[in-house]
Parts: sequence; C-alpha cells; structure tokens
Amino acid sequence: MTRNHFLLATRFALALMFFCVVSMQVAKAQNTIHVPADQPTIQAAITAAQTGDTVLVAPGTYFENLDFHGMAITVTSSDGPAVTIVDGSSKGPVATFQTNEGASSVLNGLTLRNGVPTQAFPFTGTTGGGVLIFLSSPTITNNVITGNHAICGIGMEIRGGSAVVRGNTITGNAQAGGSGGCGGGGIEITGDFSHPPAAPQIIGNTITNNSLLAGGFGGGIEVSFSASPIIRNNFIAGNTVFNSGGGIDLESSASPVVVQNIIVNNSTRGGGSGAGIAILAASSAADVVANNTIAGNTAFDGSSGIFVNVIAPIVISNNIVVAAAGQTAMVCNSFRTTFPIFSHNDVVSPGSGGQPWSSNCAGNALNNGNIPGDPQFVDAVNGDYHLQTGSPAIDAGDNSASNLPTQDFDGHPRIAFGSAATCSNTVDMGAYEFVLTTTSSATLSPGVLDFGTIAVGSASNPQAVTFTATQGCVAKPTVAASGDFHETDNCASVLATGASCSIQVTFSPIAAGARTGTLTATSGSINLSSNLSGQAGSAVASLAPTNLVFANQPVGTTSAAQILTLTSSGTLPLQIGGINIAGDFAQANNCPASLAPGASCSISVRFIPATTGVRSGTLVVSSNGGAVSSSLNGVGIDYKMTASPSTITSKSGHQGQSVITVSALGGSLGPVALSCSGLPTGGSCSFSPSSVAPGTTSASSTLTVSTQLSGGIKTPRGTYNFTVTGTGNGLVRSTVITLVVVQ
Repeated sequence: MTRNHFLLATRFALALMFFCVVSMQVAKAQNTIHVPADQPTIQAAITAAQTGDTVLVAPGTYFENLDFHGMAITVTSSDGPAVTIVDGSSKGPVATFQTNEGASSVLNGLTLRNGVPTQAFPFTGTTGGGVLIFLSSPTITNNVITGNHAICGIGMEIRGGSAVVRGNTITGNAQAGGSGGCGGGGIEITGDFSHPPAAPQIIGNTITNNSLLAGGFGGGIEVSFSASPIIRNNFIAGNTVFNSGGGIDLESSASPVVVQNIIVNNSTRGGGSGAGIAILAASSAADVVANNTIAGNTAFDGSSGIFVNVIAPIVISNNIVVAAAGQTAMVCNSFRTTFPIFSHNDVVSPGSGGQPWSSNCAGNALNNGNIPGDPQFVDAVNGDYHLQTGSPAIDAGDNSASNLPTQDFDGHPRIAFGSAATCSNTVDMGAYEFVLTTTSSATLSPGVLDFGTIAVGSASNPQAVTFTATQGCVAKPTVAASGDFHETDNCASVLATGASCSIQVTFSPIAAGARTGTLTATSGSINLSSNLSGQAGSAVASLAPTNLVFANQPVGTTSAAQILTLTSSGTLPLQIGGINIAGDFAQANNCPASLAPGASCSISVRFIPATTGVRSGTLVVSSNGGAVSSSLNGVGIDYKMTASPSTITSKSGHQGQSVITVSALGGSLGPVALSCSGLPTGGSCSFSPSSVAPGTTSASSTLTVSTQLSGGIKTPRGTYNFTVTGTGNGLVRSTVITLVVVQ
C-alpha cells in the first residue's frame, strides 16, 4: 500500500469512527457554550460540545482554523459577521468539514478570512481557502467569506456531499500559490474519480469580485466532474477568471441546475469564453439553465452571455441574456453539430459591433419563443435588473421549464400577472417576476334584485348579475347565494381590466312570505354583494259550503240547483285544472281557467237520483292551490202500487173490490192521488180514500169497481185488464188489475 492510499484509508476510518460515536451518544439537553466566556476559543468550544449544542461566539477577532470533527452542533455569532471574525492566519482553511458532517453541523454568521489550502492529502495545497468541505453535508449560512487565497475553490471548496450553502457573501477571494486547471474563485463544486460527486444546494448567496487570473475556470462558481448542484437565487457579479466562465463554469457530466441567478459584470481574460456562463462538453441532456438574468459580462473572445460547447442537447430557457457592447450574447461552439434547445430566451446585443447570436445558432433567434427585444431593466447601470412595465420579457417565458421555482429572486410568486390588459398566467423571463402594483378592483351589478312573487316550490326565471374587473387583474371570484336563492356562473378564470363574467340568479322559495338573501362574489381582498328579495307567493283555493244536502228527489228527476262558491284566497292567481263531480249529481260553472287573487266563481250543482235511497257524491276542484272538495248528499225516492186481489170477479150490475196499497221506496212520500182507466162498457171505479199518503211506509185505499145492467147499458160478460194509476211526488206509477164479468 502506498503512503497516499494509507492516508486515505486512515481518513475514512476516522470519519467512520466519529459517525459511530455521534450516533451512539445518549440524547442530552441542548446546551449553549459561550466563547470566550465558557471556552477561550471556538475550537475549544467545538471540542467540548455534544450533539445538539450551540457554540455562541461573542464579537471579536479569533485567530483560528476550525474543524467540526463530525459534531452535529451549531457554531454561530451573537452579533453577526461584521463584528465576529475568524482569521485563518494563512495556516489552512478557516473552517473544515471532513468527518462526514451532516445538515445539523451548522456554521452561521461569521466572517472567515485569511484562509489557505491545507497541505494534507488529497488536496496538496491547491484547493479550499476559506471553507473546505470534503465528503460532508454541513449547513453554511449567513457568513462573509473574504480575503482567502488558493489556486482553486478559493472562497469554498466542496468536494463530495450535499452541503447547504445559503445566504453567504463570498467576496474578494483571490488566486495565489500557483496556477492550475481547476477553478472556483467563489466556490468550486467537484469530485474526483475515487469519491462520490457533490450535490450541494447553493442558494441565495452573493458571490462577487473573486478572481482567478493565473489560470482556471469559473470566476464565481466552478462545477466539474459529475457534480450535480442546485445553484439558485445567487447574485454573481464582478468575478474575473483567466479561462472560461466569468460567472459560472459548468463542466459537469451530471445534472447541475442553474436557475434564477443574476449574473452580471463578470469577465474572462486571456483564454476565456462565456463571460456569464460557460457550458463545456456536457455529456448528458440533464443540465438546466433557466430564468437567469445575464447582462454586462465581457469575454476575451467576445462570448459575453452564454457560451455552449456541448455534445448533448441541454435545455436553456427563460433567460435574459444581454451582451456587453460589441460582443455576442449567445455563442455556440463552431466545431460542434449538437446545440442546446433554446426556449423562450430574450437575447440582445446592444450598441454596434456585436450580435445577439453567433452565426451557427442564429436560427434560434425567433424560434421556440426566443425574442430579440430590449428587456427594459429599471436601472442596470446601478444594478437594478427588475423589469419595467411594458418589457417584452414579461409573460413571455415557458411555464413548463424544468426546476421553475415557486418564488422569484425577490420572493414574490414566480408566476404573476404582468399586464392588466391580458392577465396572462405566464412566467416572465429572467430572475425577477414583474408584479403589477395596481390594486385590483371590481364591481357587481346590479346591487339589488327583486324577483316579485313566485310560488312556493317553483323557480323563477333567472336574472343576470355581472361581475366586472375595473382595475388590475382580478382572480376568478368565488360566488355564492344565500337564502332561497341559487346561482350559476361562467366565472372560470382571471379577468383582465374591463372583462366580466355573468352570474344567473334564480328564486326558489320554500316557505310563504317575504324572502331575502345575498349574492356574494369574493376575489382575494375584493368582497362584493347584491341584495336579493322576493315574495314567496301561493295560490289558495277555498270551496264553500263544504257539503250540500238535497231534499228528497224522485228517481230520474232533476233537483233545483244549489250553489258552491270557489274563491282564490292566496297571493297568486288560481290556475283551475278541472272541476269534476261524482255520483248522481251534475254541475255547471262560470269559473275561468285563471282566477285572480280575491276573486270568486260559482258552481251550480243538481241532484239527479238514479235509484232510491241515500245517494252520495263529491265535487272536486283541482288547481295550483291544491284540491278542494264538497260532500254531496240526497235521497232518491219512489213508490210502488199493488192490488189485492189483483183480479176482481163481478156480475153485470154488481160491484167488486180490491185494496190498492201504495208503498214508499227510499224515503218519505206525500199524497198520491189514485185513478183508474181502461174499464169495460158500463164499468166505473171509485177509491176510498181517493188519495193516500204513505209517508215512509205504505198506505191503502179500497178500490170499488161497478158494472152496469140497467138503463139500456149492460156491461158485457168477459175478462178485462184495467189500470190503477197513482199520481204524486212528481211520479206516476200504476198497477194492472183484471176484471172478470160474469152473467
């Protein structure tokens, strides 16, 4: 085993040992160790700390080189980096993480200066001036990393692991100690053939005025080997490098993500391309370069914005790329036949002598959403790269761009409405999303709806209410109706100024009387309402009297009429559907199809008994006020006549008798007068009495039949049928008697 291999094996063994020790510690209460009150140095406090502790550093300058030794602790200042300085005294990196530290190892709020690389393997004194991270994943936040020196990774070296680097200022770090083919004036993110690649998050940092003038790549950030960082929301400006990538140099064969950074005023010198971003020989299509603002960078070879020399079609989208005067904004290497997919970029070369695109990829200038317009920065000269109203980059990006953040560089929603006239829900190009400052407003008209009188249980015709955006972009309103009112609407999306949507309101009362409700439309802070009212009306039918009793009526005859009165006593017209009568009764009426509230009509009812006895029936009026009815009653009356005997035998000139009985049928009868007809010559009849009143039962009269044998008139011998007739109670009834005349 060589010495180098032995040292490497030893380093991994120590890292494993520290990891196991930390993992096996019993959880204790977290403590705060004050420096210098509790421990004289920061390193002494780190050594004394246990998992979860905080090392709180008071203001002052500490001449130390810190090593976390795998501890999951927080080292932070009490008063911020301006007054809390750790000076490495050019003895090594100011802070080192090389013992498998994780996210709970936190370095926060310090100024780290005068660091240089360590001489220990595997770095051999070339990389990692301010912070050295080796196969570890600490959290580095809110520090100032300045005045450090190295050949590469001058401000910070990240070699493996998944560190989180957020909110730091990495500035004024300069190359010293030699020249080399690596890079990273601010940060180098890399790996090597024997260790896993780095995958850190580089978010929200200020990386400015770092320099590599003796050789190297990536004045601000260098990404190499198969590193896969996320580089987002960083301000990268004023960095200088000898070779390529004044702001960022991407030479990774993996999947780096460069999204929503401001990359301005960087430069390349003697051999450099891509003053903003250089993308060199990427071997996959996984690189993402999106929504960056790249402006004012200058390159030795004139490739001011983005320089690409790739062998796979990576995607470059939603960027604003403004070349320095006389230079080219977007440059594709002339020796390659594979180019990136350029989508929705604003590419501009102001002034004379330059051009937006290099000639071999200029065909993209007006294709796939790419545009050539001045992005109209607010004040680029003084570093304000926000977009002005009317910028062609507003609402001109691609919402499907990979890794699109939910917030822009300022923390505003990443997709915001950029024009009150269109309210397009489309992402802007560049790092900033233009935000309308106009307060949204809308109207709801009319403010009052009266539906009049509507029947309970039915629905009115709809009435329209209009929701109109009067200012700004108004989000789709949430619409609701209360009470006995219901709404449907076509409000489906955001409304531009002057646009409107329609709301249809119907009234469906469930109970009688005055009914009220409210229509509300809510959109963000906009709360509008219209008052709703209506009368819940009803049609009410009443029929009087509720029953009719008819006098006894002879069967088959028609009684005098009795009158029923139908009244519309509700608040709505009574719609008469039918008047129907059942039983031995008949009706006639003067009722219209629609009877106004308060009006009445008459129904004439007559009794026509079809048979004797009690007869019942019902008259029913059906309407929108329900069904009403009246009970009908009457008695059908009749009588029958019988003779006993029914045959009278008499000699001429003599008399014969029979008893005539009148029997009541169905009810009580009045007098019935008796007569006879059909007697033979000389025959006559008399009744005693001549009329009978059977009442509810029967009554009889004696019939005397006389024949004649004198005076020249003789009733002939023979058999004769004659009729006895009863007349009374509107009825005529009879019975036939046989008369036998003998000599």
